[in-house]
Amino acid sequence: MSQKAEIMAGTTTCDPWTATASGFGGLLCTKLLPPRPWPGCMERPELTGLLSARAGPGRLTFIEAPAGWGKSTALAAWLRTVPGPTAWYSVDESDNEVHRFWSYALAGLAEVAGEESGVGRRSQRLLAAPGTSVLDDVVPVLVNELCACATAVTLVLNDYHLIHDQRIHATLGRLIEHLPPSLSLVVSSRFGPPSTWPISRLRAENILVEIGAKDLRFTRAEAARLLTKEICAPLSDADIDVLYDRTEGWPAGLHLAALSLQGCTDVHGLITAFSGTVRHITDYLMEEVLDRQPPRMRTFLRRTSILGRLSASLCDCVTDADDAADHLHRAEHELQFLTALDNEGSWFRYHHLIADVLQRELQHTEPQLVPVLHRRAAAWHQEHGLPVDAVRHALAAADVATAGDLITTDYFQVANNGQLATVLGWFDAIGEPAVRGDAKLLAARAMTALIANDLSVAKSWIDLAVSVDADTGGQSRADLGAKDALVEQLYSYAHGDMGRALGWSREALRLIPQDQVWHDLSRSNAAFVDTRLNHFDEAVEGHLCTLAHADATNHHLLAVRAIGGLCKLFVLRGERDAAREWLDSADNDVRFRILDEHYQTHRRHLVQGWLDLADGRPDLAEPELTRAYQLVRRGSARLEYVEVLNTLASAREQLARNGDAAGLRAAADQILSTCPDPGHLLGPPAEDETAATHPRVPGPHLLTQRESTVLAVLATGATNAEIAQGLYLSERTVEAHLRSIYHKIGVRSRSAATRYALDNNLT
Repeated sequence: MSQKAEIMAGTTTCDPWTATASGFGGLLCTKLLPPRPWPGCMERPELTGLLSARAGPGRLTFIEAPAGWGKSTALAAWLRTVPGPTAWYSVDESDNEVHRFWSYALAGLAEVAGEESGVGRRSQRLLAAPGTSVLDDVVPVLVNELCACATAVTLVLNDYHLIHDQRIHATLGRLIEHLPPSLSLVVSSRFGPPSTWPISRLRAENILVEIGAKDLRFTRAEAARLLTKEICAPLSDADIDVLYDRTEGWPAGLHLAALSLQGCTDVHGLITAFSGTVRHITDYLMEEVLDRQPPRMRTFLRRTSILGRLSASLCDCVTDADDAADHLHRAEHELQFLTALDNEGSWFRYHHLIADVLQRELQHTEPQLVPVLHRRAAAWHQEHGLPVDAVRHALAAADVATAGDLITTDYFQVANNGQLATVLGWFDAIGEPAVRGDAKLLAARAMTALIANDLSVAKSWIDLAVSVDADTGGQSRADLGAKDALVEQLYSYAHGDMGRALGWSREALRLIPQDQVWHDLSRSNAAFVDTRLNHFDEAVEGHLCTLAHADATNHHLLAVRAIGGLCKLFVLRGERDAAREWLDSADNDVRFRILDEHYQTHRRHLVQGWLDLADGRPDLAEPELTRAYQLVRRGSARLEYVEVLNTLASAREQLARNGDAAGLRAAADQILSTCPDPGHLLGPPAEDETAATHPRVPGPHLLTQRESTVLAVLATGATNAEIAQGLYLSERTVEAHLRSIYHKIGVRSRSAATRYALDNNLT
């Protein structure tokens, strides 16, 4: 069973807890925009024509060349001529996590292809669902979505050389292996394709298009046009020939040469000195260009080179000045050192080659300032709600204290937005000795493991946190005690120990502040514990309370858990009509459609299967139960897995598939044998079972305290909206309470319920 988290989201389109938009922040949306053409960018119709002739749907176009050969510029120019939707993804170092990478790739494809195409519709939900495999689940579905798309779509992955995660190579290789005829995949990199990609086969089948430095190099005519345009003065043919021969048509070298020659009194002498290796030429020309800059401009360029993305506000913070806007304008328009990352011209990045040179100069001239600059960058990113970049800069500054504070503050937000691997990487980067010596970091490490549903690891870290906190004065004892109780509660339930789970449920609900998301999770889990211990009224109350809070706070996953729990409860109590009403509610609830690949939605399919079996329809039950099995195996709750296995076995036995059924029952028995105290196992009701098994005896003692209160207010003539407002509930929750009340007391109308309340002195 999967060890992934039920409370972890994995896409930029849906967070199961809060249903916010992107979890990565507005800044990172610049990753899905192609660079704008820089001012004075020279058109290269021959190169654009070459790409148009070779690249296209059903092909992989791989562009390989060192820095400065104009890969991004050429691709951006070509994209403006490509018919149909085109998606651009600028990869950076922080994308070396398979869920994060595919979040951006899928978001880009879905955005440009349009909702009607179906591209990204299910693949994004699968990516968000805990327990799914990107390689085996997400990519095959994406392939099918693209194959069904009638419009050709282009996806560009720029700067792919920054990816070193083998899982990303493998998943992209799977897409390439089954490249849909509607997809034109374009990858640019400084290095060749990963060895795991089927490059030889693609070459043999004429599916691979390879573009290299020889294709990107300027022709002599293009070089002459560039030099004449940028120098603003004529050059002799001999001097142009020297520059062209020595740069070998290298676009960055020609551009730097033009910058260095602007206003030069001895053009021929400088050109004569222009020789050597690419690294030597770059350093030489950059030195020529930088020497001409005013000291403040050169300082600005050097100190901001630590930034992957630049804005005026960020640069002012890092340089401790207020002139960044002017410097950025000059760097973009005069020096042409920058690539714009958005349509507004607010965000930029240095051309990679130039950034490398500037960073080397910074290390050579002001090495002591580097950590200071990174600390300032960390503070700015934290203030602007960009924790991933904030932690990255704090770690680059070797500022363990600041990094630790940032991690303990932001781990939940980042992990719950699908970047669990990023958070785990933070703990690795900060170092185990630092983590083990800090109770707050230990608690954050424990709760990160909890998000990953690795409950044994979570328990070991929280135990160590409690121990360290006690040794250092117990400053975090209350918070740690609450988290410890939650971990124990979830661990006990998942491993089928209901007695311990009940005790820890009460302790967790007592200790966890009600305004924390952990309290919602604990209350939801407590309702499942009560169900297995036959505390039905408490379980109903717990699920309804959870649902009310989920409605109020837009917590999608909590709502799905609660509605699924209520469906199961009403079947257990013999109240099939009520169970069907809740199933209808689930069928019409957008939250179940958003989270239909999450394993918590298995209850909807399980209960439908139970009811179909009770109606003598195993043919209808089997596909529902098969879907429940596909979902529940992604989770880690053993008893729920057992229930699905046994129910699916029942359906297949009735369909004369006894061999399949025997294997399912054997698996269920093996899992059940590992559960110390399973409590009440739920199963399909018998065909002749009626509600008499759990008789409804009219009387107020059958109502929970909340139901009695709702009924009393209803008897005053209040509408549902007025009841909700007076009791601080949602109208949806009031409706749920009324359904339960009507069923318990055997009435069908508000007037009959009012009469019942008056007769039993409930008003």
